[in-house]
Amino acid sequence: MGEVKFGTKQLSNPTPAKVNLWVRVFTVSGAIFMAWMATASVMGPNTKDVVNQILGLMLGLANGLAPLFGVEINGNSVPAADVTAIDTDHEKNN
Repeated sequence: MGEVKFGTKQLSNPTPAKVNLWVRVFTVSGAIFMAWMATASVMGPNTKDVVNQILGLMLGLANGLAPLFGVEINGNSVPAADVTAIDTDHEKNN
């Protein structure tokens, strides 16, 4: 497998599975924490607002920046064990 690169030129290349995994873990954890904070009284409303704003920004950035990580694939096939996501509209793209 090729090396992981970062930049807008990587948008057409697949995102590494580990990047997708960590972004998903961060997104789910952050969303659960944001939802819990709305029901918990462990911090004041102003603090909750600031934490929610910062966490919401971080969640958006993580999901927005993940596709900028890419791996160039050489060849026409990838072993099935290395596939973590797939486009089901294959026939439409050919």
